[in-house]
This record gives sequence, structure tokens and C-alpha cells, in this order.
Amino acid sequence: DPNSYGFRPNRSTADAVAQCFKCLALKKSAQWVLEGDIKACFDKIGHQWLMDNIAVDKRMLEQWLKSGFIDKGLFYHTDEGTPQGGVISPTLMLMTLAGLEQRIKSTALKKGARANFIGYADDFVVTCASKEVLENDIKPLIADFLAERGLTLSEEKTHITHISRGFDFLGFNHRKYKGKLLIKPSKSNTLLFLSNLRELIKKHATIPVNDLIKLINPKLRGWSNYYRHCVAKQVFGYVGHKLFHTLWHWAKRRHPTKSRTWIALKYFINRQGQWQFHGWQKIMDMDCQFNLFQIAKVPIERHVKIRSAATPFDPQYQEYLAKRKSKRQCRNSWHEPALAAL
Repeated sequence: DPNSYGFRPNRSTADAVAQCFKCLALKKSAQWVLEGDIKACFDKIGHQWLMDNIAVDKRMLEQWLKSGFIDKGLFYHTDEGTPQGGVISPTLMLMTLAGLEQRIKSTALKKGARANFIGYADDFVVTCASKEVLENDIKPLIADFLAERGLTLSEEKTHITHISRGFDFLGFNHRKYKGKLLIKPSKSNTLLFLSNLRELIKKHATIPVNDLIKLINPKLRGWSNYYRHCVAKQVFGYVGHKLFHTLWHWAKRRHPTKSRTWIALKYFINRQGQWQFHGWQKIMDMDCQFNLFQIAKVPIERHVKIRSAATPFDPQYQEYLAKRKSKRQCRNSWHEPALAAL
């Protein structure tokens, strides 16, 4: 499927989110969205359907499917689904769902509507101008398509939503505000990230400052790198603000009898008018400074989406993909040192 982005080379969640923007941003774009989630996708794929429809050596495929898995020292047989953690499982899942996008588009056209499909592994969204077509035609079509393969839609996670109310997909919130589409980090993911940071800091109440910074910085870099292609500047500032207060309370608990000024001078440094958490460590007789990563200063960068039809297995796209990879490496060679300086 051209707009399936999970577990495929040269594709990422950023491409899936960019495709959502492409399908929803214009004034004339579809206003209704079907949020879909396949219940226990990897665990429930029907073995017989795979054996009948997947064009690989049947004997090898059967061995893959029946290989089982070990969890906590115990062996479990696999009578349905694909092996948990198996390198072949994502490929089998993608082959199982192949063709869903085309069926959705064909069904919508027969009803005089236009639909767009964006998928990432077992999560997907379908956009359409008509709520009725989504509800009465496309959703039943998807349910039948999955049932043939031993799968079902998760009723708890499958909804039809108007774009003005917004929806979450891949950790991003997509919503139109007065006709303008904004894609931001989802509220639930932001709060969960902050909660995890607080737990990490609380758990390490007595370790040296530089060791705490070494634990926090990779998480801040990874989270901000994931969201740096969307409207995240305000959220990055919010995370930085909340983290500052968490670290301030961490420092006060370590020194309950010390003044605010003493704590500020010991644990924070003023950089361009902003207080930054920092620490020192002696390395080879040299005093080395460790600074907390400044997530609020991470620049927002537009992601250039991969062409939907591009695949490394088609010779006509090899030059395009090579140039795309080269440009990404050049950007990263500049971006990583710039982030390291924050």
C-alpha cells in the first residue's frame, strides 16, 4: 500500500504524519476521520490465510508460524498469530494488510466520495468528506477485510471524529482551529513523558548531579527529536518549565536547611538570562561541566515526506532514495552537534 509507513525501509512516523497533513490541511479537505486500531494484530493473524495467500516457501512459512516463543524461561506454542519478537513478524503483518488502502478508495468512489488511507503497522486513519460513507460503507468493509484474515477492529479504539474535535495518531494530536490544521504532541503523551521524568528523578534522589543529567538528557533529546517536525515549540517550553520545577524541588530536598540562593548557585547556571540545571565532574584532573539539555530551544524543522509510491525494490526510485538518504545524513551531521550544544 502506498500510504503504509510502518516497518518499511526509508519510511517513518514523520512521513505518516506529513501525509495526514497533506490529506487534511486544505479548506476543501475531508472533515471526517475514522481512527482505526486492529485488536491484537500480531497475535491473531490466521495461519491458514497466511498459508493460502503469502507467496513464500510454504514449508518455511509453516516453520516460522509454528516456531513458538520463550517468555521468562517458558516455551509457548503459537497456534495463531506471528511469532512475538520474530524478525519476520512485521513483514507478515504488512503482507496480511496489503490491499486495504485500494479497497477503501474503491468503495468510497462507488459512493461518490473520496477517501484517503494512512497506516502505520496496526494503527491507521481514513479521511473522508462523508461521515455516512465512513460509518455505513468503509468501516464494515474494513471489518470484513480483517475478518477474512482472522483479525478484528478494536471497538474501544476505533472512532469516527470530526477534524474540528481532533484526534490522536502516533502520539500526535491532529486538529483544526478555525479552519487551520495544527499537528502537536498529544496531551496524553506529553503528560506521560513528564510523569516518567518525575519518577526517574524521584528514584535517583541521592546520585551526583552529573549522573542524573546523563540519565535525563538522552530522554529529552529522543522525545524532542520525535516531535521536532510538528507544532511543538510551546509544548517543548512547557516540558522545560515543568522539569525545571521538578529539579528545583529535587535540589531543595537534598539540602532542606540551605537558602534558595545557595541552592541556585550550586545547581543552576545563568545562561542568557535563563537558569539551567548543571553539575561538575572531575575527569583526568579536569573539571568538566554537565548541562541539562535545553528542550525549549530545540528548533522546529519541516519534514519532507517520502513519495508515497517510492520503494527500494523499484529501480526507478533508487536514485531518488539515494539522494534523500544523502540529504538526511547532511542534515543530521549539522543537527546533532547543534542539539548537543543546547
